Amino acid sequence: MWPAFFREHRPPVARVQGLIIRLHADNQHEHVISVIESALINGQSQPWMYEVLALSMELAGRPREQIERVVLSLSDFGGADFSSMMFSAAYLTRFDRRTAALKLYREASKLAPEQPEPYLLGLPHARHVRDASAVSWAACGILAYAWTRDYAPLHHDAENAALEAEQWARRAGDTALADAITSSLAEAMRRDVSLQLTWSGKGDLDMLVEEPGGAVCSFENRETTGGGVLTHDGYGPEQDNCYEEYICTYGRAGAYRVRVRHAWGDIVGRRATLTITLDAGGPEPVTQTQTVTLGDGDAVIDLSLAAGRRKDERTVSTLGISTDFDERRFARSGALRDTAVRQAAAEEFTESRLQMARRAGAVGYQPVIQIIPEGAQNSATAVVSADRRYVRLSMVPLFSNITDVIPFSFIGPTNGNGQ
Repeated sequence: MWPAFFREHRPPVARVQGLIIRLHADNQHEHVISVIESALINGQSQPWMYEVLALSMELAGRPREQIERVVLSLSDFGGADFSSMMFSAAYLTRFDRRTAALKLYREASKLAPEQPEPYLLGLPHARHVRDASAVSWAACGILAYAWTRDYAPLHHDAENAALEAEQWARRAGDTALADAITSSLAEAMRRDVSLQLTWSGKGDLDMLVEEPGGAVCSFENRETTGGGVLTHDGYGPEQDNCYEEYICTYGRAGAYRVRVRHAWGDIVGRRATLTITLDAGGPEPVTQTQTVTLGDGDAVIDLSLAAGRRKDERTVSTLGISTDFDERRFARSGALRDTAVRQAAAEEFTESRLQMARRAGAVGYQPVIQIIPEGAQNSATAVVSADRRYVRLSMVPLFSNITDVIPFSFIGPTNGNGQ
């Protein structure tokens, strides 16, 4: 019935949606499947159809291989971008299609190789299906690109997974794969630039790293296009928290400038220790330790990276709120035309940064709430006649049903405003 109908007619999208909603409410899942398939075959496809088709197939008890093909088609229809691939992979895990989900995660990593989510989400599936090559891909990706604040346990688990995959390959007699995993693991654990600033006392020091490309990595800008990441922004008085750490796995060759700024509080001896490691894990690692003496201004330390491995800029993903002060935009509003006003604004901005430093570790969060109606709704508009004898009602019924909710989050690229 439905193939013949869609061959002869081209109904509006709203009518097709209403039809599917009614059929779904009546538990006519096979009819829903036929309607959507007929619409797709006859060139009347919509992005939402693949998702509804997959859910209806699940409710109808269709084979999981068919559901997998539908979800993969969803990614193809969406233009095979990073977001659609990540969503489709997460969707496939609902049907225990780990191999297919793993394939999509690997494809997504090709589109955004320095995004950590494909590796973090793909590793459990790779270990479950005991795919040594996939485990190596995910583990090495985590070691190179996953620099969350709790990266240490993630890296430890990834390293163990890679070593486990190497043992699988050797036991299977695949020496070439085992050697490749060993080589990839060593390359993933290599760091072009590693900096750690330590001190004692109740105060706070800030470390700002100026990279060759012009980017500055700091507590205000934790990730840069040059590949640098501020993995820890510490403060006193607890000694275990009195350190700042900067990691650049793939850095540009050239001159780096490290600025050490006394943010607030007392620092024992007004001195700190900066440990610099270049090409850690590489063929010629260099480690040096310098004593930083704090003064009224920033303490500056220059260093040079001779053989940086980065060629292209990194797509930066940032969590949090941008605190950049755009003076030009403020000036255009007329607020800074007066010198006194300019000075007051600058002082207020400096104080706000100090307040932020004192609240290190705080999180800015702005929830976005969207209401999704479910069930039967009806809106009516009444028009009363001039003689007040009649009332004409315009009725607009709406029937909606939430079939499924899949919680899923990942970090996406940002624009120039840090949003």
